[in-house]
Amino acid sequence: MKEKPYHHGDLRNKLIEAGIGLINEDGLKGFSLRKVAAKCNVSHAAPYSHFKDIDELIYAMGEHVTERFVEKMRTSIRGQENSLEATSLLGQAYISFFIENPQYFQFLFYHSGLTIDLDNDNANDYPPFALFRTTAYQMFHSIGLPEKAYSEKLIVLWSMVHGIASLLTNQGIRYSGDWINVFINNCIKEIE
Repeated sequence: MKEKPYHHGDLRNKLIEAGIGLINEDGLKGFSLRKVAAKCNVSHAAPYSHFKDIDELIYAMGEHVTERFVEKMRTSIRGQENSLEATSLLGQAYISFFIENPQYFQFLFYHSGLTIDLDNDNANDYPPFALFRTTAYQMFHSIGLPEKAYSEKLIVLWSMVHGIASLLTNQGIRYSGDWINVFINNCIKEIE
């Protein structure tokens, strides 16, 4: 058997990104560290230097995407966390993140095991969603929306943001316009 070349660089992140790509292509069935190693052109033993098993790799993939996603969202409102525009800025960052990283949408929402509980305000919710919810609730309070309406209005706003992200990451959907402007031009109308 031909030996694979020694890998220099950030193999851990290369394995994570290759894993996301493979899961998006083939799903979880048949997903293996061996296939990830082959995609990275390293020996089948190389991933074990970074992950004890496939479950640890999948967990790391979720953490990798979540860290990048929540950082993009936090950066979008830095210094404006309590402004009325913060929810719109988060929505724009949400959409922008998936414009820049469409492969992450399918992985997160179809393969990672992620759960978002819309029935409860759970502190352990997925961090980007929890940030969006907290910020939206602050805006709802600021504009005098009755507290009993918060949950439903949150679902409407998040449906718009998440729906746009879902559409733009779907290879079968064609749109030549600006997805972020679709959100900007319609998000405030949804709150009223």
